[in-house]
Amino acid sequence: MLKAFQALPTEKRTQDMKERDYLWCLVQMILDREEELDRLCPECRSRAEEARCPACGRPAPRWGEGAANPAFDLGRFEELKGGGGR
Repeated sequence: MLKAFQALPTEKRTQDMKERDYLWCLVQMILDREEELDRLCPECRSRAEEARCPACGRPAPRWGEGAANPAFDLGRFEELKGGGGR
């Protein structure tokens, strides 16, 4: 939320906010988003609600490579995570 208001945690206006202020802002942002979606036709709304890459706009299910690494060896990872005896 601080990113949305371009405010750093060290700024006075941020430090003066109470938990209820953050909650109020979050609720308002959710309501604003719903209003934006309500203005769209059903086809555009479904596209707007899809998880997409923020850079190219490709839907998440089409990301393919990088979503899962078939070469990843969980057993080897767990072995090395423990320090590998070093």
